[in-house]
Amino acid sequence: MVLRICVVGFKGTGKTRLLASIIRMLASRELRVVVVKHSHERIDLTIKSTARLLNSKPLAIAYQSPYDNVLLFNRGFNLDALLDILNPHVILYEGFKSSPYPKILTALREEHLNIDLDRSLVKMIIGPEDIREASFKLYPNARFVNVEGENVMNEILQFIIEEYISKLPKLDCERCGYTNCNEYVEKLMKGEAEIGKCVIENPPTKLYVDWSKVALSPYPATVLNSLLRAFVSTLKDVKKNYGLIVASTF
Repeated sequence: MVLRICVVGFKGTGKTRLLASIIRMLASRELRVVVVKHSHERIDLTIKSTARLLNSKPLAIAYQSPYDNVLLFNRGFNLDALLDILNPHVILYEGFKSSPYPKILTALREEHLNIDLDRSLVKMIIGPEDIREASFKLYPNARFVNVEGENVMNEILQFIIEEYISKLPKLDCERCGYTNCNEYVEKLMKGEAEIGKCVIENPPTKLYVDWSKVALSPYPATVLNSLLRAFVSTLKDVKKNYGLIVASTF
């Protein structure tokens, strides 16, 4: 089960800085995190030759340097398919105000609280103490965190855990390794378990045809999973404890 959370706010209110801190915190707990950043403008490509190639509309451009690797796709590419294949525990969105996901709002002044979105989706506000009262008036159901406080990241972690718990299906399938959902919740609240253990929404195998997901019922998904694992097990130089198999045909 993937947890999706948006960080929203006006420019200059600390969205990117906050996201970076959240990513470091979750990554340190060995959680797989993906970030999606929204922009109304094209990506700033300082190297003109790369921009020229992108304008020619290839399927993708891979940009490699000693510092990072970047893969650029054209506008029509199915981003959700790629995110699904990466199988993250958490997807963090910067922006995406109109999305249906819970939101953390960053604000430095009272006027930053007046942002165009569904206020019921704002679950947390992070800002200086002097806007606490104003934030409660506009967002009575959101928790307020003083950006200058010592426990900002702890409070965000608690919020993330609570959001994850609220989305658990409560089916007691035991696939998470616990006897029932309530036991898993208790372990989460005590800090004795991590989010991401619920796999009820994750089929044994995901199948995409031309980047469109094919819905598989449990039986064919299990059969395909067994076939792929059996085939991989016969190959040399393949590590035993792999986490992902990607196969493609043309």
